[in-house]
Amino acid sequence: MTEKQLQEVGRTYEIFMTDDGSHSVRVGNTDVTFHSTKGALRESRHVFLDNGFLYWLQQQPSSKKLTVFEVGFGTGLNALLTAIAATQNRIDVHYHAVDLYPLPVEIYSRLNYPELLGEPELYKIIMQTGWEQLLYVSPFFRLHKSKSDLLDYTFKVKVDVVYFDAFAPEDQPEMWVQHVYTKIYEALNPGGVLVTYCSKGVVRRALHQAGFTVVKLPGPPGKREVIRAIKE
Repeated sequence: MTEKQLQEVGRTYEIFMTDDGSHSVRVGNTDVTFHSTKGALRESRHVFLDNGFLYWLQQQPSSKKLTVFEVGFGTGLNALLTAIAATQNRIDVHYHAVDLYPLPVEIYSRLNYPELLGEPELYKIIMQTGWEQLLYVSPFFRLHKSKSDLLDYTFKVKVDVVYFDAFAPEDQPEMWVQHVYTKIYEALNPGGVLVTYCSKGVVRRALHQAGFTVVKLPGPPGKREVIRAIKE
C-alpha cells in the first residue's frame, strides 16, 4: 500500500508483539508495520544504534557533539535508544526528526519500550515534547521534531548520522530515490553516514548515484543485510 493509498483510507493503528518481546505498530487493515516482526527493539539497536550512532563515535572518538537526523520518528524507539546512548557515552546529541503523521498518544502510551529499557520518564518526555522547537530532553540530548514531509523539508543544520527509517519502498516509493538521497548527502558533514534497514538493489543504486559509498552489513534476525552509506 502506497503513501497515497494510506492517506486515502485514513490511518488507524494497532499494536502487536514482535518476536523479541517488544511492541511495534501496524497501520490498521494493512500489512504496513513500523518495525520488523522479528523484533522491533533488536532491529532498532542493530541498524541504527550499532551501525549508525556507535559506528560514527568509533570513527570520531574525540568528538563532543553529534547531530542525528531521523526520517520517520514513528514510535520514538530510535530516539529513546539514542538518548540513552548519549548519556552512556557522555556526548552532546542534537536529534532532529521528521514525521508527517505522528502517532496519537493513545497508541504510543501503550508501547512497552519504557518498561523494557527502564526509562519510563525519558520516553514520556521524548514523545510529549512539543514539535517545531529544539528542547533539552536530558543533559546530553536535545530534540527537535518537525511535522513535515522530507520531500518538502529544508535542512537548517549539517548532520552527522541519518537514520533512514521510512516505510518500505513498496509502501513509500517516493522516498527511496536519488534526489532524496542527494538532498541528504548535501546536508551531511564529511564522514557522515546514513543507515537503513533496506538493502534492495534499487536503494543501493540510488545511494551510489547520490554520491555515497555503500556498504552492505549483516542484518538483524529475519533480515540478511542492511546498509550503511558513507559520505567520504
